[in-house]
Amino acid sequence: MKRLIFSIYTDKLDPHSSASDYKKKQFATYKNDIIQVQQGYAFYCNADYALQMTEITDYNLLQFEKLVLFQKAIEKYDEVLYIDFDVLPITKSNFFESFDLNNICAYSFGRDMIKKDLVEAARWDHFDPMNIYIKTCCKNAMLLIEDVVGNNELINTGVLGGNKNSIEKLNFINNINEMNKIYEIAKEDNVYPDTIVKNWFPNNEAFISYLIEKNNVPFTNIGIQWNFILDKFCPKPTAACHFLHHVNKEFELSFPNVV
Repeated sequence: MKRLIFSIYTDKLDPHSSASDYKKKQFATYKNDIIQVQQGYAFYCNADYALQMTEITDYNLLQFEKLVLFQKAIEKYDEVLYIDFDVLPITKSNFFESFDLNNICAYSFGRDMIKKDLVEAARWDHFDPMNIYIKTCCKNAMLLIEDVVGNNELINTGVLGGNKNSIEKLNFINNINEMNKIYEIAKEDNVYPDTIVKNWFPNNEAFISYLIEKNNVPFTNIGIQWNFILDKFCPKPTAACHFLHHVNKEFELSFPNVV
């Protein structure tokens, strides 16, 4: 059984809310420490480790690239685990032994906007394009074009596992062009107000969630403990999780002695 754990990295990203100067600096400072942790976990799981360097400079295209590499990896490997470069395994539990990888394995969750958020956003005619609620609306609009009623959850692609069987069923690469067509139709034919629709963009999380729901691809929700997201909603880590996902890029929380 050949296993791979891989991540993707570049220090040449164009300006983006998820690739600010601060975040780039944090990656540069902690790069070697992150590699050591991810590589060590791969060794523990009896898996190869690869850090894929890329020449892509567009942040959104980079998110699609990791899903392309996820599928291409099954040309050489039986089981594959992708983790974002800001994800740090802090566990002695083996991901490959914890889940049935005949299913696509990832963390799926919803984050509805509360009434106060909606009123404030409408007042200023502004929504954050990276907001989970916005991405989920896009995904569900695409599904409605296919006469499928979507759920209120979205897959986070920061941690993504599968094997030859499940990744072939997902078949993300061969569905990209069709998903782009459905996305363009959904932008013009949907039930959402312009203040939401104008913030849509071709997004990897919306697309993979759409594809799994539309085609009933076997899926396992790995739960928050395997993709514990540290962001403005939850800025502090917990020892109860397996993987810390440093969306804030505050790696000093995990590496307090690095200067």
